[in-house]
Amino acid sequence: MKKVAELRNQIEALKAEARQLIEENKIKEAKEKANEAKALQEKLDLLLELQDDETNNGTQLNTNNAKEQEELYKAAFMKAFRRKPLSADDRAVIEEYNNALSEKTDEDGGLIVPKDIQTKINEYKRTLIDLSQLATIEPVNTLSGTRVIEKLATMTPFENITDDTEDIPEMASPKFESINYQVKKYAGWLPIPNDLLKDSDQNIIEYLKRWIGKKSIVTNNTLFLAVLNALTEVTFTDYKAIKKALNVTLDPMHSVNAVILTNQDGFNYLDTLEDGNKRPLLKDDLTQPTGKILFGRRVVVAPNSQLPTTGTTTKLAPIFVGDFKEAVVKFDRQTYEIASTNIGGTAFRKDRTELRVIEREEYKAWDAAAVVRGAIDVTSVA
Repeated sequence: MKKVAELRNQIEALKAEARQLIEENKIKEAKEKANEAKALQEKLDLLLELQDDETNNGTQLNTNNAKEQEELYKAAFMKAFRRKPLSADDRAVIEEYNNALSEKTDEDGGLIVPKDIQTKINEYKRTLIDLSQLATIEPVNTLSGTRVIEKLATMTPFENITDDTEDIPEMASPKFESINYQVKKYAGWLPIPNDLLKDSDQNIIEYLKRWIGKKSIVTNNTLFLAVLNALTEVTFTDYKAIKKALNVTLDPMHSVNAVILTNQDGFNYLDTLEDGNKRPLLKDDLTQPTGKILFGRRVVVAPNSQLPTTGTTTKLAPIFVGDFKEAVVKFDRQTYEIASTNIGGTAFRKDRTELRVIEREEYKAWDAAAVVRGAIDVTSVA
């Protein structure tokens, strides 16, 4: 819907203005812009709610049927997870559900997580530091393919026509490039005490949510950072080098949407910086609770365990500056696949149930010029 897109653009523009005003120490004006953004967000939420209501009114019967099918599958899924015998009806529900959601299932009887459980997993993941959200996410339904994406490029102005009888020259076309993707499979397994399987379905779902959520975040963060770490590294002599990267190195179209990504040591360094009046350079982000901004750009902090500081005598913390949505594309298959057994592997000998989880995605570099990979000396504060 055009109105929804317009409101979202207005909200992002107001948030950007608020961050810039904070940088200029115009706190009152920044709060006004933040309040305007909140008001528009409420309007957007209401509009989306009304839109959903209109859709639901026309498809209530189908929705009820879908919910009933989901509940039937969830019940059969939990029975299979506990390794209880499945009835013919249970098997029919599982087969129909899996065929509807997946291109294929494992030959040994892999089960796709029911939608409500997958939603709970995704909700839990959003409470963690999910760096994949910085990338452009391209949902895919196949294991391989090609996507054509427009790449930011230097634009030339329209030609000046001085003679009305002169032919209008052909203008340069948008720059499109293709990315080939081959979705990869990432998986892990976990032994589950049989006592846990005696708990209620809700307890087991909570357990799955936490375990799968954490493993998925670590997997995606590792893949995302691998793309960034392949960029050529430059040395930031001090915090002014970060400002220069924003003002000079990056194209203005990349700089305006830039984010500053660092680890805990890098954030600690930034948190010690002060201006000439002893005021912290790192400021609160009024648009996001607990968030911080530097030079008007949002600061994102990754764990040292996943984005480590290098060196022993001289410690260098990584700092990435730029528009990550232009730099990295994630091709996301968007399904979790779960299978369990109390017979295979070591489960039979140890009298336990073993859980296996599979997810599929691939991260690809897109525009290397959109991000500056830097390292800054944090020895004095590390």
